[in-house]
Amino acid sequence: MHLSPTDAEFWNRVPAEYLRPLIVQSEKTGMPLSLFAMGDPEDPETPGFAVFSMKPGEVLPRHSHDCHRFEVITQGSMTAIGPGEGNRELHVGDVMLADPNQMYGPHVAGPEGFTVVEYFSRLRGAYQVRLETRKGIRELDLLDDPRQPTATAG
Repeated sequence: MHLSPTDAEFWNRVPAEYLRPLIVQSEKTGMPLSLFAMGDPEDPETPGFAVFSMKPGEVLPRHSHDCHRFEVITQGSMTAIGPGEGNRELHVGDVMLADPNQMYGPHVAGPEGFTVVEYFSRLRGAYQVRLETRKGIRELDLLDDPRQPTATAG
């Protein structure tokens, strides 16, 4: 199979029906999303990828996943704001790595927005997140609570 982000069938792709709430929510927030499994998509332990885009100025809040994560910018740019690490402008080809439960972000979409490919060592990393809030860390399962920690206007 060959797909391109310019193909209509590329976006809103879901490898297993239990993941559909993520796509539904991405459509509501205007944050295009596609999911890909690197094994049995019914097994949340199988590795997987998420491809998503954000519009200019949108903010992805500080959060973490319970698995290893690798992310590469494929279009546009972002500012990665790293408490204790300083801010960093990231552009096409730049990568970000995170260990399990390592907080990162917030990420602020650049003037043309951005598209990223994010690899999770466990597919469940795409929907189980730890979100940093003013009241502390909040555990979210986006399949049970589809209010994604994304897309706030910057």
